[in-house]
Amino acid sequence: MPDAIIIGGGGIGVASAYYLDKHGWDVTLIDKGELGHACSYANSCLVVPSHSDPIPAPGVISQAMRWMVKKDSPFFIRPRLDPQLLRFFLQFRRFCTEEAAAHGFDALLSLSRASLELFGELLDTGDARFFFERKGLIEVFLSEQGSEHGRRAKDALAAHGFRSMTLERDEVIDLEPAVAPTIRGGLFIEGEAHGYSYEYVRSLAATAEDNGVTILSGREVSSIHVEGRRVRGVELEGPRQRLDAELVVLAAGAWSRKLARQVGLDIPMQPAKGYSATIDSYDGAPIRPILVKERRVIVTPLDTRLRFGGTLELAGFDHGIHGDRYEAVKRGGCEVLKTPPPMENEAAWSGLRPVTPDGLPVIGRPKHLDGLIAATGHAMLGFTQSPITGKLVAQIASEEAPSVPVEPFRLDRF
Repeated sequence: MPDAIIIGGGGIGVASAYYLDKHGWDVTLIDKGELGHACSYANSCLVVPSHSDPIPAPGVISQAMRWMVKKDSPFFIRPRLDPQLLRFFLQFRRFCTEEAAAHGFDALLSLSRASLELFGELLDTGDARFFFERKGLIEVFLSEQGSEHGRRAKDALAAHGFRSMTLERDEVIDLEPAVAPTIRGGLFIEGEAHGYSYEYVRSLAATAEDNGVTILSGREVSSIHVEGRRVRGVELEGPRQRLDAELVVLAAGAWSRKLARQVGLDIPMQPAKGYSATIDSYDGAPIRPILVKERRVIVTPLDTRLRFGGTLELAGFDHGIHGDRYEAVKRGGCEVLKTPPPMENEAAWSGLRPVTPDGLPVIGRPKHLDGLIAATGHAMLGFTQSPITGKLVAQIASEEAPSVPVEPFRLDRF
């Protein structure tokens, strides 16, 4: 059996290990911390193909500049002298067009829809055992302008095959009694899903390990070993150790760029920090995920817990939680709930999502180097797109036809 090493134990890395093992590879998965304790640990836990919009889009830059003057805004850039950040924004600006946004949506939609099917397969086989429901997604609007957006969104979604309904205030409350009567209206998108991402990662990892995958937690990869134009393995820190392999999969999220640059691969990517607050559920809590469009906040029910998630901060590799924006996430979620949450056993979290200038992930082999596959840059869709990305990694490694077109995600597109 050929040897494969995967760097990164989040949703993408674990799914890659699972599917590579299914394809006959002898797999070792390495994570510098505990499996699933980065972005998979406490994200918003949505699997919603309808929201496959890339981050760059017309009007995004001007909106971001307006938000920058608010200390509790959902978007923030920490001013700093960083040539990589400047280059990122120059590239980002090129993709803020209608054409690029439409191309990006189609590409991301192909991944998200394929993943939704694979989640069902993993649950049906029992290879992944975690909280997962398909009760749809409710967008709620706080203004007439928001409701008008919902009406336009319904037509756009229908063009892509989604079933949705625009709702008046009372219709939203009939569908989800937890919603406060202060909202103006809503949009219900059928068939969308949500699930406990951390449980998913741990469960799928346990299945992979039972099937023979070796998992090394708490071991950091210091470098990728290269001979000529071929990757031969990795070097580990503490204690130093070299592991040889025919294939190395780079799935280390926001940390992928540092390792990639060591082997001459430049992936323009920035860590984008997001926040969540998770509390115990309570009588009167919602049973469906709720997107508060104007606040850029998501409320997700997770069995016995309830999560509020949001924000996007470009502040480098800083895990610190900015109090004003963290409180704004909670406030934005509580604003649309009829019963004030008791906020019991509150757990605050921040995570660094890997964002590329065009908002699309990188999935594929570099042209100048054999034996390496990159699978990173999924921004806020890492959980959503992890099963299909793992399957694509295995198909590319085994020289099979990919399940979905991978051309939009090639490494040399920037």
